[in-house]
Amino acid sequence: MIHSPLMLRLSALVFLSVGFMAAAHGQGSSTRWFVRTDLQGLASVFSGTEQRDTLQNVGFFVRADYLERGGITVGYNRTNLDFQSATEGITQDNLFLSGRWNTTPDWASGRFTLRLDGHAVSNDDATGGTDDVTVFAPQLSYLNFEETFYFDIGLSRSSYGSGLSIPSSLDVDQVTPTLGFGTSEQRDWLQLRAYLISPSNPERAQNQKDTAALEVKWTHWLARPGFLGVNNLRLSLLGGDRIYAVDPDAGTVYNLTDLQTGGASIGAEWVPSERNRVLLIFGVEEYEDNLVGDKYRNGFLYLNLTHQWN
Repeated sequence: MIHSPLMLRLSALVFLSVGFMAAAHGQGSSTRWFVRTDLQGLASVFSGTEQRDTLQNVGFFVRADYLERGGITVGYNRTNLDFQSATEGITQDNLFLSGRWNTTPDWASGRFTLRLDGHAVSNDDATGGTDDVTVFAPQLSYLNFEETFYFDIGLSRSSYGSGLSIPSSLDVDQVTPTLGFGTSEQRDWLQLRAYLISPSNPERAQNQKDTAALEVKWTHWLARPGFLGVNNLRLSLLGGDRIYAVDPDAGTVYNLTDLQTGGASIGAEWVPSERNRVLLIFGVEEYEDNLVGDKYRNGFLYLNLTHQWN
């Protein structure tokens, strides 16, 4: 069930998104706003656990950029988690709002971007442990003009409400230093991101005071269209441990109470036309519930449809 304040914020974001799309489309080629929409869906199945069964997620993002000076992104996701037992499933709503501003000082030989993300998560978790989540996440990034070197430093503070079994609140601080490198005449891109996470209340975080994980992403653009017109291939690996992570690339809050201990995914993107893209990713994630000694996997299939409106 969506709480009334969350519904008001959702309505405002939808109204704002539609307004940007209509304004940009109506002005034609002379517009200074460039609008892109992403529709996404995810289906996953859990194995090795007697608790969780399946998870489904659908959502959208609307991105509006004003020339190359900056822009905003608004998004909404709905997630349904089903359990194997008679336990009632969980329905969750996640709102996302992001703003960014670009600057290119003469001495930098590249572009700096100041970005600020906000998340609001609401669900009907009977325990209350994953409900009423707010996230505040600033980020500073740099990309050189040749697009061969990138770095960013991201911070986030996630605030969780009080749970029923453990009534004390929970704050989670995260630091994500990131490096990116372009090689092979920009046909390959390698990104390394560390997740350094510190929960304020280990009792609500699998008794973890600090977790650390490294995520490696590789993208390869094909010189010629591949199978069925594939434009690029993607590989992602995650090693180490992380809990209550916030992914700045996906605009996602991992408010699952279990510890993620690894993950891997492969994907491909098609470009059927100049304004349309289709991304398909298959992956596996590994988790542990130290409180009950449960180790399990989550296999998922992710689909994203992108349309550039102008």
